[in-house]
Amino acid sequence: MTTKIAKLIAASKNRSELGPWSRFGVVISRLALVAALTFSAFYLSLVSTTIPVDPEQRACLERAIDLLSEKGFESEVFVLRHAATFRGTDNWLNSLITEERAFAATNFPFEIVTVYPDFFDRTVDDTERAMILLHEAQHLMGKDDRFAYAYVWKNRERLGWTTMNYGTSATFVSVELQTRESSPELFSCTQKVWNDCTETLLRGDISNQPDNVLQ
Repeated sequence: MTTKIAKLIAASKNRSELGPWSRFGVVISRLALVAALTFSAFYLSLVSTTIPVDPEQRACLERAIDLLSEKGFESEVFVLRHAATFRGTDNWLNSLITEERAFAATNFPFEIVTVYPDFFDRTVDDTERAMILLHEAQHLMGKDDRFAYAYVWKNRERLGWTTMNYGTSATFVSVELQTRESSPELFSCTQKVWNDCTETLLRGDISNQPDNVLQ
């Protein structure tokens, strides 16, 4: 009994001898542990309420990511390959949001990307899927929708997702409308075709373009 009391007194003495910075460090460590456990629990709750993409969908995603790599989007490729968790159905948090999400949705900072049927069925090829992942990669890095739409639109030529090749696809039309709403400053160049500041065509060149691009 005497030994046990002596140990308690010694432990109390040691704690009282801790300097203010040491005590502060202990508090910060405990808070960090609580935050990490809370984050992990929340992440697991999101993942456990969804189903993963199937092997065929995974292969489709990999092809799109490979295409981004070929075009030099290395930062986006890194987060898509090493940080993102791809799921095929909405988690409980997404289910609470009534906002329309046609192709994909990202939960930041949990790095969960939900891909919807339109991602696979409505897009015409891997280039359009790569474009969508390029958008979602911006969210994985903490960027908002306005930045993501503008970034993709500015880099579509680099990706090969151009008006000439995809201007009449449903996906292109949809994304262009959303980009015009979120980043109107990109469509203020009156000397460019469709007032699009990212276009390489001038208004005087439009008569030389194929009919399907002008529709």
